Amino acid sequence: MTMRGILLGTALAVAVPSLALSSAASAAPEGFYVGAGAGVNWTEDADLSSYPAPGLGLKEEFKIGGIGDLSIGYASAMGLRAELEAAWRWRNGVDGTSSATPALNGLGGKTSSVAFMGNLLYDFNLGLPITPYIGVGAGVAGVKQTLNGASDRDWVFAYQGIVGASYDVTDTVALTLDYRYFATVDPEFELGPVTSKGEYRNHTILAGLRYSFGGPARVTPVAAPVPAAPPAAAQPQSEYQVFFDWDKATITPTSDRIIGDAADAAGRVRAVRIQVIGHTDTSGSPSYNQRLSMRRAEAVRQALVARGTPAGMISIDGVGESQLMVPTGPNVREPSNRRAQILIRVS
Repeated sequence: MTMRGILLGTALAVAVPSLALSSAASAAPEGFYVGAGAGVNWTEDADLSSYPAPGLGLKEEFKIGGIGDLSIGYASAMGLRAELEAAWRWRNGVDGTSSATPALNGLGGKTSSVAFMGNLLYDFNLGLPITPYIGVGAGVAGVKQTLNGASDRDWVFAYQGIVGASYDVTDTVALTLDYRYFATVDPEFELGPVTSKGEYRNHTILAGLRYSFGGPARVTPVAAPVPAAPPAAAQPQSEYQVFFDWDKATITPTSDRIIGDAADAAGRVRAVRIQVIGHTDTSGSPSYNQRLSMRRAEAVRQALVARGTPAGMISIDGVGESQLMVPTGPNVREPSNRRAQILIRVS
C-alpha cells in the first residue's frame, strides 16, 4: 500500500467527525454516546490478478462471515451524529476458486478485515418510536488474504454507506439495526514471488445497542415560595410548577415534594379536575420537544395518582416549546422552560 493511501484514509477518518461537529455547532447537543454491535457479512466474489505469477489469476468466492463493532459518537439536537468506529469482519472462508489454469481451481483460504472509520449520520425524527437513519463513512482498513497457505495484509482507504433504524428502549438506551455497504480500494498482497492485486467489497447486517450519556447535568430550579397568609385565610394554590433536568422526564426529589403539595391541595379544595401541561425549552427539534413535553406531563400524572389523586380527574397535554416561561431564541437550554404545570380546577 502507498503512503498516500494511508494518509488519505486517516485524514478522512478524523475529518468526517470534525465536519459534523462544526455543522451542528449552532444546535444544542444531545451529548456523547457509545455503541456495540454484532452481525453477519457477505464478501463479494473477488478477482486476484497475477497469482501465482504474472499472466495468471483467479476468482475467489467467499462464505458468510461475522462482524463485531464498537463506536463512540456525539449527537446533536438537529439529528446529526458524528462517530468513530472500529469494526472487525472475519471468518469469510474461501468457498472456491476458479481460473483458466486448472491447477488454480479449488484452492482454500479466507479473508478478513479490520477497519477504523469516521462516520457522519443523520436521524430522521418522525415522532415515532422507531427512528430511521442514514450515513456515510470513510477511513482505513487492513484487508487480510490467506490463500493456499500464504497470508498477507494490506492497509487501504475504505468507505461505507449506512441505512438503518433505532428503537428507544429508555431515554438512554436504544436498539439499532442497519445495513452497511463496505468497500476499499484494491488491496495488494504478497502471496508468492509477485504482488497480486485483489478486491474487497462487503455487505453487512449489524444489530447493536447504543447508550447515550446526554448533556451536562443542570441544577433544577426550585419553585418560588408562596408568601404565607394568616392561618384563617390560608388557601391552597391553584397552580404548581414542576421543573425537570435537561432532556429528562424524571421526577426529581424537589419536584416530588411540589407534586405532593399539589395532591394535598387538590384533596382539601375537593378539586373536580386537574390539568397537567408539559413544556420544554428550545433545544432539540420541535417534534422531539413535543414528545418530551408529553412524557413530562405523563410522569407528573403518574406521581399524582401514586399520591392518591383519582386518575380519572387528571388530564394531560404537551405543548413542546410553544409556551415558554422565559422567551429565548432557538436551540437554547433554559432551565425555567423545562417544566410541567399542574392546574387545579374547582367547581
